[in-house]
Amino acid sequence: MKNLGIYRVITYLLLFVAAFMSVGVFTSLLAALANPVGLLQVFVLACIIIYTYCSWRFLVRGIDKGIPSKPVMRDLIKVNAYVSVAVGALLFIVMACVIVLPELFQNVLEQTRAAQPPGTDWSNDEILKGARFAVGFLVTYGALLLIHPFMTFRLLKQFPQLFQEPTN
Repeated sequence: MKNLGIYRVITYLLLFVAAFMSVGVFTSLLAALANPVGLLQVFVLACIIIYTYCSWRFLVRGIDKGIPSKPVMRDLIKVNAYVSVAVGALLFIVMACVIVLPELFQNVLEQTRAAQPPGTDWSNDEILKGARFAVGFLVTYGALLLIHPFMTFRLLKQFPQLFQEPTN
């Protein structure tokens, strides 16, 4: 596949973000157990982390080394990829709306300024730069979460022999 280099780069970018997300999932798990609404967020983040890890493992072990995996790995990739696509689409659409509608962006910034603790010395410029970085990062991450699963689905179809049960 000619896009395997692009797939590899996107996989490692997603893996880097998933490493940070996994710390957040583990630290918020106890708080989420006390608040059932928080469990949904932890579940969604865990799905993204599982998808990212399984797709990386499929790339490194399956495609690069030709080591077969159990069919359950393919199922993990597929199921968690659907959640990743949904989250990626949601992130991309919401953050694109924030970029396209400057009044919405200004409203969020005003709410951020109002919510600052009294001792915080953040200037408006610093808040604006941080918000622009966050929006840009989330748009990019959402786009990658949209692109990567479809590339993975194509690779799963291209390498079905990597998920066959060994015959004795």
